[in-house]
Amino acid sequence: MAARERYTAQEVAAALHATKGTAYLAAKQLGCTHDTVLNYCKRYPSVQAANDAERGVMVDEAELRLWAAVQAGQPWAIAFTLRTLGRHRGYVEHVENSGTVAVVLSVRYAEPPPEDRPCLPPAS
Repeated sequence: MAARERYTAQEVAAALHATKGTAYLAAKQLGCTHDTVLNYCKRYPSVQAANDAERGVMVDEAELRLWAAVQAGQPWAIAFTLRTLGRHRGYVEHVENSGTVAVVLSVRYAEPPPEDRPCLPPAS
């Protein structure tokens, strides 16, 4: 006969909610290992959904802060956004390896806006 589970799916989901979807911190809160939390995610769709929802909120927050940094004209944020979200427009870092030690890195960046003009998104 299978052993009785120590936590309910609702308890694990609540721990993931409280710790913003971090398995190690949820496990610490529950008093178990992170593997237990991950196993609950595999076993219970409701626990996985709670984890996914919290991680989605974290990514949305990060994207908002990235957008704010882009609007503020932060060069690192502009370069990161172009390398990731803008790669389909040709903003890529390309590395070639021809079997030798030489590496070619080509990066294309947009010209920064003049200081007296705010950095606005393109019109759709």
